[in-house]
Amino acid sequence: MTEDWTREKILQLGSAFWANKILLTAAELNLFSKFDKGPKTVDDLCQSEGWSPRGLTILLDALAAMGLLSKSPYDRYSTPKSLVNLLADDGRDSVLPMLLHMAHLWKSWTDLPEIVRGEKSSYGAGSHKWSDKEIDAFIGAMDVIARNVAIPIIGDLVDVDRFERLLDIGGGPGTYTAAFLSKNPKMTATIFDRPNVIEIAKRRLKEKGLISRVQFVEGDFNSDPLPNGHDLVWGSAVIHSNSRDQNRKLFKKVYAALSTGGRFLLRDHFLDKTRTEPVEGALFAVNMLAVTEAGNCYTFDEVKEDLVAAGFHDVQIARQGSRMDQIVSGVK
Repeated sequence: MTEDWTREKILQLGSAFWANKILLTAAELNLFSKFDKGPKTVDDLCQSEGWSPRGLTILLDALAAMGLLSKSPYDRYSTPKSLVNLLADDGRDSVLPMLLHMAHLWKSWTDLPEIVRGEKSSYGAGSHKWSDKEIDAFIGAMDVIARNVAIPIIGDLVDVDRFERLLDIGGGPGTYTAAFLSKNPKMTATIFDRPNVIEIAKRRLKEKGLISRVQFVEGDFNSDPLPNGHDLVWGSAVIHSNSRDQNRKLFKKVYAALSTGGRFLLRDHFLDKTRTEPVEGALFAVNMLAVTEAGNCYTFDEVKEDLVAAGFHDVQIARQGSRMDQIVSGVK
């Protein structure tokens, strides 16, 4: 990537965190949902929430300046109608879970200089144990990412109709499982994930009317065996939190879980040989540096080498993409 950098652009990039942190703070306070019953003043919110009038006034004015809130001549604030669905916690297309997840990641990113220097991190690099609230935000964030892309991504995989039994490892909220089942009415599925995540997936798949076609198995794909008897395994964003050694062990488990001739589909960032493209993948690798012990984004050649070492053949890129919408395929 080339960029015509100027003094002004560099300084603008250096201060970009101002707007980011203002938005994430509003998300953590669930501010945008506070106006669901109409506009409110600073006094209204301070009385109901016990917040600082000075702090809240400055924050609300900044959000209004950014266009994320509306401010009337009578100092009454509200969420613009065009943003209610995106920012309120009950919005149909709400991205609030992703914003809460980003607020969590912020703390790990603060330790990035120490991590790069090889010093002990107080919060990042996997040293922080996630709370249930943080896990819920993460699973919600997975759904935010997947809900609008799952159907198009799976729609590009033209041979899905020939498979009968899906294993979704680290299936999260079940968004991709639902997309597979919607594309192939004959398919049944197994979601494999940790117990608290399984409960979220059960609730969401029940809402979609698909739960009767899904089996749920609790476990950690890095430490537990995978259930076998599947002709298709789907792994969405499961390898970037691991080292290559961990991924090789995981790929061997996937190979064992597949029936002969079965296929493994892996969705993630796959970098080019320079490790600088796609740009989003190179930046996401820094996120893995900040939040995991050994995670990274890997090149296609690295992933292919590790899949072949586990026994897979016909390893190829099944879907190109510049975001985390690339898919690698391998056959047992």
